[in-house]
This record gives sequence, structure tokens and C-alpha cells, in this order.
Amino acid sequence: MNNENLSFATIAITGALGGIGREVTRTLSKLGAHVIAIDLLEQGEGESELRKIAPNESTYLQSNLTDNQSLRNVIEKMSEGEFPNAVVALAGIVISGDLVTQSDEDIEDVINCNLTSQIKLSREIIHHWQNKSIEGQIIFVSSWVDHVPWPGITPYASSKAGLVALSRGIARENAKFGIRSNVLSPGIVDVGMAAKQWREENDYKLRAMRAIPLGRLQSAQEVADGVSFLLGPRALYMTGSNLLIDGGASLYPMDPEDVN
Repeated sequence: MNNENLSFATIAITGALGGIGREVTRTLSKLGAHVIAIDLLEQGEGESELRKIAPNESTYLQSNLTDNQSLRNVIEKMSEGEFPNAVVALAGIVISGDLVTQSDEDIEDVINCNLTSQIKLSREIIHHWQNKSIEGQIIFVSSWVDHVPWPGITPYASSKAGLVALSRGIARENAKFGIRSNVLSPGIVDVGMAAKQWREENDYKLRAMRAIPLGRLQSAQEVADGVSFLLGPRALYMTGSNLLIDGGASLYPMDPEDVN
């Protein structure tokens, strides 16, 4: 790769067509990476959406990573071509509600998508890297709530905390192979439900503003910038790290009146 901003030529991105994923995909493509975008959209629709944001050197693969066979299929498809030497694990879901109101299915869906599927995907990727002597890197996208409670998303926060442990375990086990693993923990990002609530629910906006010292939501581009840093030459000595980019949201716990 000629571009000095990245250390990896082929990068797989899970959740590539989501709110944050689109910006990460666009940014890494502009920096010269061959992007392998993995998402839930059907193949034709996914290819069409990907062409809008990464028209050059990009490949779309449809997969539901919580399904074991679907996960194996996407690994096989990548093995047939240029296998990624970096992975950005963005795929995830959140289901809001106090823990006592959440069903077994709610909890299992969040944990399976955000943590269990990431463990299985990492296992398959790392197995391939070890066999081919590829010094790759996995970046798990967590959240500032992986160590600071935010009311109403306890299973989600638990899954993100699990990603931190997963990443550190991978880093420790695989350093001898030159394989690295790091975490990026964003704050409250201006996409999806958070963006909608910020604009439409005054109570939410007041609570979020109180929680963010910088006083604004984080842009998806700011998350993408963090990802590109971790994939760049200035981060080559980082492994097992958690890069926190949250506008200061994790600096202090919320006051009781904010929780209520």
C-alpha cells in the first residue's frame, strides 16, 4: 500500500453499512484500503449501498454473524480471495430498558451479537492468520459504557465490557505471532437512536448533555478517525489497549437526579 496513513492493505469491517460503519468504511476506502464490508443486507442491496460510499477496491459479503453457518460462509468466501490482514468489529445491537424488564431473548440477542459472535469470528480469523503467518490486527468497537454505567442498557454495557476482556486475551495470547488486538471506545455517537432521541426527546438531551462535558454528540467521522489511527503506523506498538474517545463522558458518574 502506498498510503502512509494505514498499515493494512485489506480490511474487513463488520456492521459496515450501519450508522458508524458507513463512515468507517468510507474513510478507510479513501485512505487506500481494500475494504471487505460485512453486513446483514441482502447481497444485491449491500453491493449497491457499498458502491455509494466505497466505489473503489471494495467487496460486499452478506452475513449474519450470530448464525454459525453464516459466519463460516463469510470466512470461506474471504479465504477464496484476498484475506484481510485487519478486522474492524463494529457489528452490534442495543435493546433499551431496565434489566428487570428485559426478556431472556432480549438479553441473549444482545450478548450473542455483541460478544459471542465476536469471539467466534476472532477465533476463525486468528486461526487463518496463524496458519499463513499474517501479522494482523483486530479492532473491537466498544463504548464508554464498558466501564461506566448508563441506565437502561445493562446487557449492552456487559457485552461491551466483555469485548475489552476478549481483546486483551487475544492480545496476550497472540503477541508471539505478531497479531495485535485493540479496542476503540466511543462516546454517544450522533447516529441511530441516540441521534433521534437527542433531537426529539428533551429529557434525553438534557441527560446526555450533562453526561458529556464537551456538550455535543460525537460524529461518526470522529469514530472513523480513531479507527484509522489504530490501523496506522503510529499505533504499531499498541496491543491490548483501549482507546477512549468519548468527549469526556467517562470522567465522572452521573448524579442521582440525572439517573432519575
